Amino acid sequence: MDEPKVGLRERTRNAVRAQLGQTAVKLFVEQGFEATTVEQIAAATGLSRRSFHRYFAGKEDVLAQWFAEMGQKIAAELEARPAGEPPWYALRRCFDGLVEALSARPESLVMTRMMLNTPALHASHLHKHAHWAALLADVLQQRLGGPARVAAVALAGAALAGLESAQTEWVSEDNERPLGELVDEAMNAVAPLEH
Repeated sequence: MDEPKVGLRERTRNAVRAQLGQTAVKLFVEQGFEATTVEQIAAATGLSRRSFHRYFAGKEDVLAQWFAEMGQKIAAELEARPAGEPPWYALRRCFDGLVEALSARPESLVMTRMMLNTPALHASHLHKHAHWAALLADVLQQRLGGPARVAAVALAGAALAGLESAQTEWVSEDNERPLGELVDEAMNAVAPLEH
Protein backbone atom coordinates (compact mmCIF):
# COMPACT_ATOMS: atom_id res chain seq x y z
CA MET A 1 0.00 0.00 0.00
CA ASP A 2 1.39 3.40 -0.94
CA GLU A 3 2.05 5.91 1.79
CA PRO A 4 -0.10 9.03 1.47
CA LYS A 5 1.86 11.97 0.14
CA VAL A 6 2.55 14.72 2.60
CA GLY A 7 2.10 18.19 1.20
CA LEU A 8 4.72 20.91 1.30
CA ARG A 9 2.87 22.82 4.00
CA GLU A 10 2.75 19.77 6.29
CA ARG A 11 6.42 18.90 5.60
CA THR A 12 7.39 22.48 6.45
CA ARG A 13 5.29 22.38 9.61
CA ASN A 14 6.89 19.07 10.66
CA ALA A 15 10.38 20.45 9.96
CA VAL A 16 9.73 23.54 12.10
CA ARG A 17 8.29 21.40 14.92
CA ALA A 18 11.36 19.16 14.78
CA GLN A 19 13.68 22.16 14.84
CA LEU A 20 11.83 23.65 17.81
CA GLY A 21 12.05 20.30 19.57
CA GLN A 22 15.80 19.97 19.01
CA THR A 23 16.40 23.54 20.13
CA ALA A 24 14.26 23.08 23.23
CA VAL A 25 16.10 19.90 24.24
CA LYS A 26 19.45 21.63 23.75
CA LEU A 27 18.35 24.52 25.98
CA PHE A 28 16.80 22.19 28.57
CA VAL A 29 20.12 20.31 28.81
CA GLU A 30 22.18 23.52 29.03
CA GLN A 31 19.93 25.55 31.36
CA GLY A 32 17.46 23.14 32.92
CA PHE A 33 13.76 22.87 32.17
CA GLU A 34 12.57 25.48 34.67
CA ALA A 35 15.12 28.09 33.57
CA THR A 36 14.33 27.73 29.87
CA THR A 37 11.59 30.00 28.53
CA VAL A 38 9.39 29.72 25.47
CA GLU A 39 10.88 33.04 24.33
CA GLN A 40 14.40 31.57 24.44
CA ILE A 41 13.37 28.49 22.46
CA ALA A 42 11.58 30.61 19.87
CA ALA A 43 14.43 33.14 19.55
CA ALA A 44 17.07 30.41 19.20
CA THR A 45 15.03 28.99 16.33
CA GLY A 46 14.49 32.38 14.72
CA LEU A 47 10.80 32.55 15.60
CA SER A 48 8.62 34.74 17.77
CA ARG A 49 6.81 33.53 20.89
CA ARG A 50 3.56 33.75 18.93
CA SER A 51 5.01 31.54 16.17
CA PHE A 52 6.17 29.02 18.79
CA HIS A 53 2.58 28.76 20.01
CA ARG A 54 1.40 27.83 16.51
CA TYR A 55 3.31 24.57 17.00
CA PHE A 56 3.19 23.94 20.76
CA ALA A 57 0.96 25.17 23.56
CA GLY A 58 3.92 25.34 25.95
CA LYS A 59 7.41 24.01 26.52
CA GLU A 60 6.01 20.87 28.19
CA ASP A 61 4.32 20.01 24.89
CA VAL A 62 7.69 19.74 23.16
CA LEU A 63 8.47 16.74 25.38
CA ALA A 64 4.91 15.42 25.13
CA GLN A 65 5.29 15.23 21.35
CA TRP A 66 8.46 13.17 21.72
CA PHE A 67 6.70 10.87 24.22
CA ALA A 68 3.79 10.34 21.85
CA GLU A 69 6.09 9.53 18.92
CA MET A 70 8.24 7.17 21.01
CA GLY A 71 5.12 5.43 22.34
CA GLN A 72 4.01 4.72 18.77
CA LYS A 73 7.48 3.35 17.92
CA ILE A 74 7.53 1.08 20.97
CA ALA A 75 4.05 -0.27 20.15
CA ALA A 76 5.13 -0.86 16.54
CA GLU A 77 8.22 -2.72 17.79
CA LEU A 78 6.01 -4.94 19.95
CA GLU A 79 3.65 -5.58 17.04
CA ALA A 80 6.62 -6.58 14.84
CA ARG A 81 7.95 -9.18 17.30
CA PRO A 82 7.59 -12.86 16.25
CA ALA A 83 4.09 -14.20 16.97
CA GLY A 84 5.25 -17.19 19.05
CA GLU A 85 7.51 -15.16 21.30
CA PRO A 86 6.54 -15.07 24.99
CA PRO A 87 4.77 -11.76 25.76
CA TRP A 88 7.15 -10.74 28.56
CA TYR A 89 10.20 -11.27 26.36
CA ALA A 90 8.51 -9.42 23.47
CA LEU A 91 7.80 -6.49 25.81
CA ARG A 92 11.47 -6.37 26.84
CA ARG A 93 12.64 -6.43 23.23
CA CYS A 94 10.21 -3.67 22.19
CA PHE A 95 12.22 -1.31 24.42
CA ASP A 96 15.44 -1.94 22.46
CA GLY A 97 14.99 1.06 20.14
CA LEU A 98 14.36 3.41 23.07
CA VAL A 99 17.30 2.01 25.04
CA GLU A 100 19.54 2.37 21.99
CA ALA A 101 18.37 5.93 21.32
CA LEU A 102 18.90 6.98 24.95
CA SER A 103 22.28 5.26 25.16
CA ALA A 104 23.56 6.84 21.93
CA ARG A 105 22.93 10.46 22.90
CA PRO A 106 25.00 11.99 25.74
CA GLU A 107 22.23 14.46 26.58
CA SER A 108 19.79 11.60 27.26
CA LEU A 109 21.11 11.08 30.77
CA VAL A 110 20.53 14.75 31.61
CA MET A 111 17.07 14.70 29.98
CA THR A 112 16.08 11.50 31.79
CA ARG A 113 17.24 12.93 35.11
CA MET A 114 15.28 16.10 34.37
CA MET A 115 12.13 14.10 33.54
CA LEU A 116 12.36 12.09 36.74
CA ASN A 117 13.26 14.99 39.05
CA THR A 118 11.37 18.05 37.75
CA PRO A 119 8.01 18.50 39.48
CA ALA A 120 6.64 20.53 36.54
CA LEU A 121 7.17 17.51 34.29
CA HIS A 122 5.63 14.94 36.62
CA ALA A 123 2.16 15.16 35.05
CA SER A 124 3.65 14.70 31.56
CA HIS A 125 5.61 11.72 32.81
CA LEU A 126 2.50 10.07 34.28
CA HIS A 127 0.53 10.79 31.13
CA LYS A 128 3.33 9.26 29.03
CA HIS A 129 3.22 6.04 31.03
CA ALA A 130 -0.56 5.78 30.82
CA HIS A 131 -0.45 6.42 27.06
CA TRP A 132 2.34 3.88 26.49
CA ALA A 133 0.59 1.30 28.67
CA ALA A 134 -2.61 1.68 26.63
CA LEU A 135 -0.73 1.36 23.32
CA LEU A 136 1.18 -1.72 24.49
CA ALA A 137 -1.97 -3.29 25.96
CA ASP A 138 -3.76 -2.89 22.61
CA VAL A 139 -0.96 -4.78 20.86
CA LEU A 140 -0.79 -7.44 23.60
CA GLN A 141 -4.51 -8.12 23.28
CA GLN A 142 -4.08 -8.74 19.55
CA ARG A 143 -0.93 -10.87 20.03
CA LEU A 144 -2.56 -13.04 22.70
CA GLY A 145 -5.87 -13.48 20.96
CA GLY A 146 -7.81 -11.04 23.06
CA PRO A 147 -7.08 -11.66 26.78
CA ALA A 148 -8.99 -9.64 29.32
CA ARG A 149 -8.03 -5.99 29.03
CA VAL A 150 -6.97 -5.92 32.66
CA ALA A 151 -4.34 -8.63 32.01
CA ALA A 152 -2.91 -6.82 28.99
CA VAL A 153 -2.75 -3.49 30.88
CA ALA A 154 -1.13 -5.22 33.87
CA LEU A 155 1.57 -6.80 31.68
CA ALA A 156 2.28 -3.52 29.90
CA GLY A 157 2.34 -1.62 33.20
CA ALA A 158 4.73 -4.10 34.78
CA ALA A 159 7.09 -3.84 31.80
CA LEU A 160 6.98 -0.04 31.93
CA ALA A 161 7.64 -0.14 35.68
CA GLY A 162 10.73 -2.21 34.93
CA LEU A 163 11.82 0.31 32.31
CA GLU A 164 11.32 3.21 34.71
CA SER A 165 13.15 1.40 37.51
CA ALA A 166 16.08 0.84 35.16
CA GLN A 167 16.08 4.48 34.04
CA THR A 168 16.02 5.67 37.66
CA GLU A 169 19.01 3.46 38.48
CA TRP A 170 20.79 4.53 35.27
CA VAL A 171 20.43 8.18 36.31
CA SER A 172 21.47 7.56 39.93
CA GLU A 173 24.54 5.57 38.78
CA ASP A 174 25.33 8.35 36.28
CA ASN A 175 25.45 5.89 33.35
CA GLU A 176 27.88 3.57 35.13
CA ARG A 177 26.12 0.46 33.77
CA PRO A 178 24.44 0.15 30.36
CA LEU A 179 20.75 0.99 30.37
CA GLY A 180 19.90 -2.22 28.51
CA GLU A 181 21.55 -4.29 31.24
CA LEU A 182 19.53 -2.44 33.88
CA VAL A 183 16.27 -3.01 31.96
CA ASP A 184 17.07 -6.75 31.78
CA GLU A 185 17.79 -6.82 35.51
CA ALA A 186 14.61 -4.95 36.42
CA MET A 187 12.34 -7.04 34.20
CA ASN A 188 14.00 -10.31 35.30
CA ALA A 189 13.13 -9.36 38.88
CA VAL A 190 9.43 -9.48 37.93
CA ALA A 191 9.55 -12.60 35.74
CA PRO A 192 12.33 -14.46 33.90
CA LEU A 193 12.98 -13.13 30.40
CA GLU A 194 12.66 -16.52 28.70
CA HIS A 195 12.86 -16.54 24.95
